[in-house]
Amino acid sequence: MGQSQDTIQTLATSRVIFDEKGNNGFTICGRDIPAELLAEIFCRADLKTLLNCQLVCKRWWIVIQNYIWRKKAELTLGKPFPRHEEMPWHVFYLICKRKPFERNLLKNHSGEQKMKHWEICSNGGDSWMVEHPPAGVPEMPLTIFEGKQICFVTSYHSCTKRQLVDLVAEGLHPYVLDVLQPPIMVSEWYSCRWDCPAVYEVHVELLASEEKDNRILDRFQFRDTIEGERQNQWLYKSHVFENYGAGLRKINFLHGGMDKSFWAGHYGSKMAGACISVKIPPVSTYTYDDESDTPSILDE
Repeated sequence: MGQSQDTIQTLATSRVIFDEKGNNGFTICGRDIPAELLAEIFCRADLKTLLNCQLVCKRWWIVIQNYIWRKKAELTLGKPFPRHEEMPWHVFYLICKRKPFERNLLKNHSGEQKMKHWEICSNGGDSWMVEHPPAGVPEMPLTIFEGKQICFVTSYHSCTKRQLVDLVAEGLHPYVLDVLQPPIMVSEWYSCRWDCPAVYEVHVELLASEEKDNRILDRFQFRDTIEGERQNQWLYKSHVFENYGAGLRKINFLHGGMDKSFWAGHYGSKMAGACISVKIPPVSTYTYDDESDTPSILDE
């Protein structure tokens, strides 16, 4: 018992206090490693390894959390990311792991998986259907849809469906959503047959998810009656949400339509390529005036 206490006291007295100005963490196997070289090595490490490296010593923890995560995130994005002193390192970790920016957060946007990931709200007439290829309309833009010819099509009574996107689950940290409020672009291609006019509509709501209800921060609604010369062509609609306020957590995307002639079958509006894309926040939100004010990788 006494020997155990002596061991504990010895360990306590021999404990090395961290020296902020020292080189602890930069000396490996008796050799001094430049901070810049160590940073390059960290930037090339995979995420799991980097998480473990944070636990090696305080110096590594400082370097990785104050510099490496942001640098790694910017390498992933291919462009600078706003610098905020209060921004938690988890923001950059999620950027690297989930890649939430500049990608389509809607799943099964054109019907390749039938109605999977969509919640049917109304299924009027002969109900929703997937056309492969779309009937009665020109081919879809090849560069946009990578040569795939598939779309959703409505019928002679209202057909609507929705998809709810959880932004936090997709990798967007609450700090990013509340403070940076990155632009969010929603868009879709739509059309109708040459021989039957139709109606297309899309409603998008930005929701502040709370325990009891989903408060609407902002919304976009669009309805188009496609007839005459505007039939038999693919049309495009987009909208960008900005300055929507703090609290955003989910986005509700609802679209639908019907034909105007009430013909049995599937002569209603067609839609494809539904998209919700969160844009990288502009660098104008930097809190540092210029690159010379950027903290050193050695700063705590």
